[in-house]
Amino acid sequence: MEQENKASFTHTVTSQEDGLMLHQVLRRQYRFSRRFMTRMKLNRLVTVNGEFIYFTARVKAGDQIVIRMQTEETDHIPPQPVDFTVVYEDEDLIVIDKPPGLVVHPTRGYPDGTLANGLMQYWSERGEKHRMRPVTRLDRDTSGLLVVGKHAYAHAFLAEQMAEKRYERVYLACTHHRFASDRGTIDKAIYIDSEQKISRTVSESGEGYPAVTHYEVVERMAAATLVRLSLETGRTHQIRLHLASIGHPIIGDDVYGTGGDQDLIARQALHATYLKLFHPRRKEWMAWESPLPADMQQLVERLRQSDSRS
Repeated sequence: MEQENKASFTHTVTSQEDGLMLHQVLRRQYRFSRRFMTRMKLNRLVTVNGEFIYFTARVKAGDQIVIRMQTEETDHIPPQPVDFTVVYEDEDLIVIDKPPGLVVHPTRGYPDGTLANGLMQYWSERGEKHRMRPVTRLDRDTSGLLVVGKHAYAHAFLAEQMAEKRYERVYLACTHHRFASDRGTIDKAIYIDSEQKISRTVSESGEGYPAVTHYEVVERMAAATLVRLSLETGRTHQIRLHLASIGHPIIGDDVYGTGGDQDLIARQALHATYLKLFHPRRKEWMAWESPLPADMQQLVERLRQSDSRS
């Protein structure tokens, strides 16, 4: 039996929109891309007062526009029980607090046991069908908040926020050495090292993809710093690369760090602690926070104890 799709949108035409063409109202209210508008038109997903009309037809105040999101087939990702925490969920999106050690999407090296497998299981148990549409991604050993769109429009709407830098993401990291300044900005381009399949490289000349990270010191210890970071861009490994480039690699980072941190923490000490976005349906800002996970709390305590003994 086909799943009932609850992700429909309803809009009553306002007096300010009286006389506009249907596609103008849709673009104005929902910021639909041209590609998405074409898809809705071809699949007859939009009605006005219960009838299908041309997108160039003019609407009048009080008209009821209903946009129906298509029911989708799920990805070919097998459902599997996977441990993660759902922080928030509605018909448009789901916010997850990802534990460290969990890959977001299947890869050649990690074909199963990923967050995507876990979400397929989670939705299947609730009688829902969705594709895996992560708006933000976290490295396997980075913990914290990420958001997944539950249909194509929600994903496109949130992805556009990211592209326009209207999306807030804040991270906490424990780094080697004491920061000299309380706050600052790292503005260094990033490019892929052709000789390395995994690692990226910071470009001092500006060659590569622009990347900007802002930092603020939370706490200084004898030989380490707890720092808060916010992003203007979202390049792969951006925080890890930027911190290493200024002499403060993240503790536990075995790719860009100094190595030898296994006795302190089993992964890079990086956590996505805060997420703020403009909701595609509610048309309001929503925010979530995630405290430091246990392994990073223990790391900070050990660093404080080392500080008190020095």
